[in-house]
Amino acid sequence: MIVLAALLGVFGQESTTTVAAGRRAVLSVDAPSHLRGGLLFQARFEIHAKRRLVHPRLVLSSGWLESMTQNTLIPMPLSENSGPKGLSMSFEEVPAGDTLTIWSEWQVNPTNVARRSEGVTLFDGSTRVATAERTLTVFP
Repeated sequence: MIVLAALLGVFGQESTTTVAAGRRAVLSVDAPSHLRGGLLFQARFEIHAKRRLVHPRLVLSSGWLESMTQNTLIPMPLSENSGPKGLSMSFEEVPAGDTLTIWSEWQVNPTNVARRSEGVTLFDGSTRVATAERTLTVFP
């Protein structure tokens, strides 16, 4: 029964999209919400600026980093920093009406089994613009 469920994608890596809209921008996060240990997956972050974002900064909560390996990130951020609140990445200015798309590839640690928050917050400088709340479940 478990094998059949796995073949049908129940534990799988189907992508889900979470959208958070603020007055200055819309943040969209497209990534799997259910994974299995050892899988490779892709996450896409889209920032659509309603107003010009002078210093856009994306902060991925620590749930993105626990027993996960980030393999690639395109485009590369201007600066990157990690700490207790997660991974912070700063990008070039996004003019009003433009969209910045960030592609990221990840791998789940094979021994990672958990259910945790994977929030993503968009800032313009130190001003919070939008927060996308997500939950990730990792199966053995």
